[in-house]
Amino acid sequence: MAEHRPLSGQVARALRWSTTGTLVVRLGNLGLGIVVARIVSPEEFGLYAIALTVQSVVMALADLGLSADLIRSPDFARRTGPVAVLGLVTGGSLTVAAALSAPALATAMGGPGAAGPIAILAGTFLLAGIGVVPFATLQRRLDQRGLFRSNAIDFGVGAVVTLVLAALGHGLIGLAVGRVAGQACGVATQFWLTRSVPRLSWDKTVARSVLAFGLPVAAANLLSWVLLSVDRVVLGNTAGAVALGYYVLAANISTWPMTLVGQALRSVTLPAFSRVGEHARAALVPLVGPVWWTVAGAAAMLAALAHPVVVLVYGERWEPAVQVLVPLAAVGAVRVIADVLAGYLYALGRSRGVLVVQAVWLVALVPAVVVGARAGGGVGVGVAQAVVAVVVLVPAYLLLLRRSRDEVGALARALAVPGLAAVCAVLTGMFVADRVTGELLGDLLGGATTLVVYLATTVVWVLPRWRAARAALDQPGDEPSETPAEVAAAPAVPAARTRGTTS
Repeated sequence: MAEHRPLSGQVARALRWSTTGTLVVRLGNLGLGIVVARIVSPEEFGLYAIALTVQSVVMALADLGLSADLIRSPDFARRTGPVAVLGLVTGGSLTVAAALSAPALATAMGGPGAAGPIAILAGTFLLAGIGVVPFATLQRRLDQRGLFRSNAIDFGVGAVVTLVLAALGHGLIGLAVGRVAGQACGVATQFWLTRSVPRLSWDKTVARSVLAFGLPVAAANLLSWVLLSVDRVVLGNTAGAVALGYYVLAANISTWPMTLVGQALRSVTLPAFSRVGEHARAALVPLVGPVWWTVAGAAAMLAALAHPVVVLVYGERWEPAVQVLVPLAAVGAVRVIADVLAGYLYALGRSRGVLVVQAVWLVALVPAVVVGARAGGGVGVGVAQAVVAVVVLVPAYLLLLRRSRDEVGALARALAVPGLAAVCAVLTGMFVADRVTGELLGDLLGGATTLVVYLATTVVWVLPRWRAARAALDQPGDEPSETPAEVAAAPAVPAARTRGTTS
């Protein structure tokens, strides 16, 4: 697929398609969930949730960083065969292990009836192993349009199979079978889009190199799951189910804009930094500035409008979640920028550094959330998360980048300016809201004030940085070494990846 447009144009196009895909799939999942909830029983829905949790955790390990290694490596064609073998072995082994241990896993999760769905969903690990090469090829080319098409087929087939089986009275099994059927069609579509077929070959030196990079990535993925759940485990055991309910609602809301922005960025960060090659270090600061400006502004608006968002969407009885949402909005923004920095480090091959940062983050987070839960319940946990993100996570990444002699001072300034502006904008918006008669009117005026103040204090700062970001991407860099014909001729396939689009 010859691309003659500059890299900045390719990245912008990929971001548009990635954002569109995320929106479509999430809205589709919402609609499918509403329909399925009217067909299956709450017990079946709960058992499927247990099975899906097990599948999601194991899937974090299934990839082994194989797709990331292919996306970033200049010798793509040479690595596809060994990666295909590794993916097939890993995916197949996890499928067999999960299927055999399904009864024990279901019982340990408190839902023995989930054993069947767990065993069926185990097939997704093998499909993930088979699909890594075409998936990595599409990602490497920044072909988010192709990934959108495969995800759409994945979702469509999965939804049809699920609804048909649910209507026939097989709701629980239908959910699992639909997920596997959809993913199988999605993987097949990726092979068709890349004009490739599964091919296996072996090179011991390449395999060692792939595992040296990929194993820390897999460990970091697993730590990410722990980081996403430790706050809920601590809060539930410390403050009880009611406080946990408010917290979970606020946490879910805090992911709305950040998931949309973060997921779109994750899909293009690694291939973009890999494409600029030796200029990746020079491109980091120009790219981080505009990205952080965007997510900091989104976090500021979410914090300023926390009350109307919670109360109008979920009702007055959920009002205690408002105070929790404010610090969690900041946490969501920091997580997005952490993903960008991790993608940059992966492009440099520094997967172990990312794993170290994740471990440091977890070590700091556990005692912080324990103290926060005891001192202030859900609000205390939210504040603890925000403090650890700003005081530990960001400095840890800056320290890691400094070891690569990056412009850490410039990077810190690029993070500080929008961050301080966002804090000032939120405080100003709250000041205005408190002085307006009428709660809803005050909230809306406070939100409008937040937006105006944020833009007024940062737009002059960010405009030249958008231009600098485009220029940094368009510097001559290392283009992908393979052509479509070479990809089709190279050992092309199995290895790990793919998360399902339906849930």
